[in-house]
Parts: sequence; structure tokens; C-alpha cells
Amino acid sequence: MGPPLPLDGLRARILDRPALPALSPERYAHTHAIYEAASDQRPRLQTWLATALPPMLGDCDPVRVVGVGVGDGSVDAPLAAALARNGRRVRYTGVEPHPPSAARFASRLNALDADSLTPTVVIGELADHDAGHPADLVHFVHSLYYVADLAMALDHAVSMVRPGGLLVTAIAPLQPLCVLTEMLCPWAGLKPWFAEDVSAELESRALRTRTETIVGRLDARDALEDPLGRGEAVLDFLIGARSRALDFDARGQLLDYLREISLPGRPGVLPHPVDVLISRVP
Repeated sequence: MGPPLPLDGLRARILDRPALPALSPERYAHTHAIYEAASDQRPRLQTWLATALPPMLGDCDPVRVVGVGVGDGSVDAPLAAALARNGRRVRYTGVEPHPPSAARFASRLNALDADSLTPTVVIGELADHDAGHPADLVHFVHSLYYVADLAMALDHAVSMVRPGGLLVTAIAPLQPLCVLTEMLCPWAGLKPWFAEDVSAELESRALRTRTETIVGRLDARDALEDPLGRGEAVLDFLIGARSRALDFDARGQLLDYLREISLPGRPGVLPHPVDVLISRVP
């Protein structure tokens, strides 16, 4: 029998050991920005949403959108601008629990040159939000990983969508990168959700759903070359924890696993997919 594969070795190394230290909100925000800059997934997703969703929403005017976990609004701004073309009225609500991110969302959308766009910010959780009127589109972009009760969150979202409207979820599939995240992230004792979980929940509700997979590329070469220096932020966000807390052998197995899942001939350049699940609400 040959030596264990890097992921198996890493799993054995951390077995029965305390969970890694979680990222503070400040560390999360810092590492998230660096991680996003190292990947082309976000601009690919921005382009897809702003191009594909407006035709799906038809010519309703005004069009009402609720984004859940909108962060700084970098994904929402291109979509809002696309929807507001030709003077169509857009009522765009961003639900975001982190006040500094919510402020950036508001600033970004208010800066758009679109008089017909009315942005609203709700600082809090989806469960706390009642739109007061049906939405044409409710979307989650990389925000469902963190909910405690996936079924409840989806039920609430569906209840907010008008008949014929859209529920759109962008979430990573449980493929090589997220296998690593699932294993190492402390998750605050919660079960992590991935695209496969969301798909099963949508299917159980008999929602007509199709999936579009957008495959980005994550440049993690700094993480391989300098994991305790300039590459540390990418590693921290990737595993959702402080990577420095890994012992020498575990860190080595982590880096070997990243090499193993790299694109052929490009060590440290990793597939970074996101599944976009588009459901039409009856």
C-alpha cells in the first residue's frame, strides 16, 4: 500500500484535535478581499447575472429585487444597473447583517447613474425581513453557507417571490476546494451547506430549477510559495480559519493537496466553480 493521499493524511492529522481558531469578523473581511482578488470567479459571476437575469424577468416595471447577504454590493451593482436600463424602475433591497458591508452596498448602488433605481438597505438577517410586497427576484450569492436552517431560509425566500418570479442561488458545489473547507472550517458547530444541499431542498419543493455552472480560477500560488507570509490570507479564507494553527505536517499536507487539485501544468492555479440555481416560483 502506498503513502496516504494528501487529503487523507490531513484528515488523519486533525482527527480528534480541537477545531482551528475561527476568523474574526475583521480577519474574515480582510482575507475575503484578498481571496476575491486572487480569483476571476466574481467578475465572471457579475457578468453572468447582469446579462442572463434581466431577460428572465421580462418587462415588469417596477422590478423588485431582494438580495440576501449582499456584502459590499459588488455583485449587486452591475445587476441593478442592467435592470435599470432604459429607465425601468428598480426597487432593490439588500439584506446584510454586517453594518460596514451594508454601508458599502448602499454607497455603491447610490453611486450608479440610474435615476429609476431605488436602493434600500436592511441591516439584519433574512428572517427579520418582510418586504411587504412580493419580489420579482430574490437571490442569495454565496450567502447560504452560513444559515442554521437551510429549509427555513428557502421557505422564507420562496414566500417573498411573486408567482412566476425567480429565486436564484449562487453557491459552491462540494468539489475539491470546498471538500477542504468543509473539513477544516470550524463552522461554529453548524453543518455547512453546499450546492448539492440547496438543489435537494429545491427539488423537494417541486420548483422548476436549472443549474448554470460558472468555473473560475483561483490563483493560490502565493499560498504554496509563502504560506506564512503573503499567501496566508488566501489560505485563511479558503479554510475559514487561522491556517497558522496547523502544525508543520498538517500544513504540508494541505499544500500538497492544493498541488494535487491544481490545473494540469499550473501548480497553485485551482478550479473555482460556483453553481447558479435558477428556480421559477409557481
